[in-house]
Amino acid sequence: MKAHKTATTLTAALISAALLASPIAFAGEKGKDDRAYGGKRNHAEMCEKFESGDWKQKREQYREKANERHEQMAERLQLTDEQREIWNEMRDERRQKHDRRFEKMKERCEKPSEE
Repeated sequence: MKAHKTATTLTAALISAALLASPIAFAGEKGKDDRAYGGKRNHAEMCEKFESGDWKQKREQYREKANERHEQMAERLQLTDEQREIWNEMRDERRQKHDRRFEKMKERCEKPSEE
């Protein structure tokens, strides 16, 4: 009887330890990739992309897709003319905010080259 009780207690302890350790096993190294998951991006790599100039074409493609999605969503929502104006203003505000962030990134990349 005592052996059975010990085995049950030991089994429960091993299962509890395994369950407690599982998040650690599956966590991985989030901060070790190129983008530094959850942290800052690799600025040197970003600046290289700005200098290469290939971002312009990708940015235009993204804008075209974004405009298509914006129009499709407006159609799905069956917006009135007044609502569509507000919808477009919201998109313009988001775009302006994005452009400001984009310009700040460009400035950061230009500063080290001037020094």
